[in-house]
This record gives sequence, structure tokens and C-alpha cells, in this order.
Amino acid sequence: MSNQSSLAGIYTDFQGLGELRAGVKRQDKEASREAAQQFESLFIQTMLKSMRQATDGDSLTGSDQMNMYRDMMDQQLSIDLAKRGGIGIAAVIQRQLGSFEDNENKPSNNSTEKTAHAGFPYSRHSLALANRLWNGISPSSQAIIQPANAKWKTHEDFIQTLKPAAHAAAAKLGTQPEAILAVAALETGWGKHVMPAQNGNSSFNLFGIKASKGWRQGKVMATTLEFENGAMQKRREPFRTYNNPAESVADFADFIQRNPRYQSALNNAGNPEKFLQEIHKAGYATDPDYSKKVVSVMRQIQAMTQDSVTVADNSI
Repeated sequence: MSNQSSLAGIYTDFQGLGELRAGVKRQDKEASREAAQQFESLFIQTMLKSMRQATDGDSLTGSDQMNMYRDMMDQQLSIDLAKRGGIGIAAVIQRQLGSFEDNENKPSNNSTEKTAHAGFPYSRHSLALANRLWNGISPSSQAIIQPANAKWKTHEDFIQTLKPAAHAAAAKLGTQPEAILAVAALETGWGKHVMPAQNGNSSFNLFGIKASKGWRQGKVMATTLEFENGAMQKRREPFRTYNNPAESVADFADFIQRNPRYQSALNNAGNPEKFLQEIHKAGYATDPDYSKKVVSVMRQIQAMTQDSVTVADNSI
């Protein structure tokens, strides 16, 4: 078992999983735990790979060698994350692999039923990790969505398309357009994950704003992941739909301006970093790391727009 444990802890591959299979069949608790961790490691690795593909864009530093070493790093990172508790998948899988009961005389149908319906209490660490690995961060909730007629192929496309509307919204709120662009980019994965409308076209909901009872325009139902009391809850909620991206950006400005809870954010709008931190504190997002993430994206956008200005100046 020692060699098996060593291999499973170093390599995330099907060979390692195969060597654990015999131990699982023997109902070895340690083998079951390691197999569950291996599966979670593969799952995290797949999420990391998808996230890389969604955010790579046109990297100036990319190369086959760099991609190879990056994949190796992600592979080992996924193993380490899984061994430290991961995102909660391993614990659920371990239960489903047999729910090894101390009392062997307990009826099997009872244990199976409990395993199938038992809820898993996610820790705050697991939730934060899951949210970091998820593409797109939501305000009060995160919609589980599929890309709907994605129209932005690069980060630059996303910024250039929304820039006019972002400037108008920023002027209304008294902040910088990069702050608004950062919220939209983080919410939708740079426009790659915008929930579809009922007709299958894009809802153009770039900020994950829900449709309240007073909302008289289009809406669409979507499944969301709500972070409440340290647990992740799945719900069906109505979300607003728009005719175009500019409407979504304008509605975001109205949404922030009309809600009294965002008054502190408006008072600090002159400082875009503080503005983003204040909308987080007011409840726009429940992810504890939201402020760090959105500010980081804003700085990335600021650097990109500054580079564009520099290139334009040099071409004159």
C-alpha cells in the first residue's frame, strides 16, 4: 500500500487510478480515500485546463515549452489541492464508493439511501477554492450557464466593444470605466459565459443582475449557486435580459445608483479600487475573495488600455 500511496500522490494519471482499483474492491478505506482524491485531482486539473483555455487569449509569451511546464504545474497543483481538502468532491465520492460502515450488519439499502441524499457541508475554504476555479464570478449568486452566441474572441474585443457604454456608465457613477469593465469581465469570463435568453440567443446580462418583481422587461430562468451560511445552495432564479450589451452596462449603473445599500460605493466612486471594494461589502458578491479578483482584473484592463494608448502614440 505504501508504493501505491506514493504513486497516487505524485502522478495524476489513469495508471495511478488503476492501481488503487484493487484496494477499493477489497473495501480498503485508505484506498477508497486515495481513489476519491485522485478523481477530484483529475476534476480540478480539467477545470484548470478549461480556465486556461478561456483566459489565454493572444498571449505574447506563450510557447509549446511554456505550455508544457504550465500543464505540469497545474497537474501537481491539482494533486496538492485535492490532498488538502480540495473542493469537497473527494469526500462525497468516498461516501459513494461504499460508505464503509463500522456495523457490517446494517442493511445495505439504508446506507445507500443515506449516501444518495446526504448533504455535504462545504467548508469556507472549499467554497473559496471552488469559486476561484470557476469561470466567472457572480454578484449575489453565480448562474450555471452555457455560452450563448459568444461574440468576443479576445479580451481586447470585449473591452473595445463595451468601452463606449462603460464610459457613459462610469460618468454617471463618478468612477472609471475600467472598474465597470472589470465587473463585467469577471462575471462573464470576458464575455465567454453569458447566459442564454429563452429564444436561445444571448441574454446580454453581463453583470448577473436578477429580475426583481418590479422588472418589466425580458427575463430568463437560470440555475444559480448561492453562498449562504458557509454552504453552496443551488436555486432557480429569474435574471434580466437585454437587447444588446450597452443596455446591460447602462442598467448596471442604474442598479448601483438606485440601491441605497451601494451609497458607500458611490461616495467612494472617485477611487475605482475603493468603489469595487464597497460594492462587494454591500453584498454585490458573496465570494470572500471577490474584491481581490475584480481589482486584479481592473488593473489588467488598465494595463491593456494603457498599452493601446502607447502603441497609438508611437504610431503618430
